[in-house]
Amino acid sequence: MATDTTGAPSASATAAETIERVFKPIQQFTRGWMMSPATDRYGTEVLGLDRPRQFWIVGRAGVMGSCTAEVAAAAIAFHALDHVREAWDNLPPGRTHLEVAEHYLGRIAAWGDEALAAFDAGRMARLDELGRRIIAAASPSLGGLFAGWRAMPVPDGVGARVALTTHVLRELRGAAHLNAVLATGLSPLDAILASTNAPPRTGPEYAERMGFVGPFRDPAEVRDARGEAEATTAKMLEPCFGVLSPAELAEFGEIVETTRNSIDM
Repeated sequence: MATDTTGAPSASATAAETIERVFKPIQQFTRGWMMSPATDRYGTEVLGLDRPRQFWIVGRAGVMGSCTAEVAAAAIAFHALDHVREAWDNLPPGRTHLEVAEHYLGRIAAWGDEALAAFDAGRMARLDELGRRIIAAASPSLGGLFAGWRAMPVPDGVGARVALTTHVLRELRGAAHLNAVLATGLSPLDAILASTNAPPRTGPEYAERMGFVGPFRDPAEVRDARGEAEATTAKMLEPCFGVLSPAELAEFGEIVETTRNSIDM
């Protein structure tokens, strides 16, 4: 146990424990805007995109600028190339990929301002501060999406900042996970087929939702390697989380977890 300045015992945690603790809550946090019908409507009604989910694809990968669809798909990885190309190559006239990403940042900030307004501002500021220290400790070489989102301008409001920070943390984990999947000898499609998520976010049905076309291999063939990739992902993140002290790790985990559990989504 760590002690605070008064000598009283305080909670402590390891980097590995905290990575495990915050993984699901951060994923769920970001679904607040990623899966929101309001976000989809913004993409079609305001930006003029053809289909709702195109905002998610171009908004997320647009931080890399107007690269080719192949480059965008390589960064996203867990969407099929044709799925990405359909969105990437069909922007409304006059729109740029970076501009769509900037609008996506606006949706993240708007969600944070609204959904986190009821929470203690000091605790939210602390979540943002600790999360940003983790983010700053990571190498940009992990991946283009992570590096691009880390470089995006930070909003003023504390709720908006927290929302963006959790988004960048998700991109950090996603970048590490892609590297771990490939290092384990799996393809992104393999990782989807044998995903450790609960249905329907696993297996052939989920692969089809991500734009892949069967026939698919039996997920059981790669399930052990998929577990190894999860463990490798966590190991890759430990140095980033390790910049926090044991007490700070426990504090970060507690704020992330309790905040997520208090949001109805």
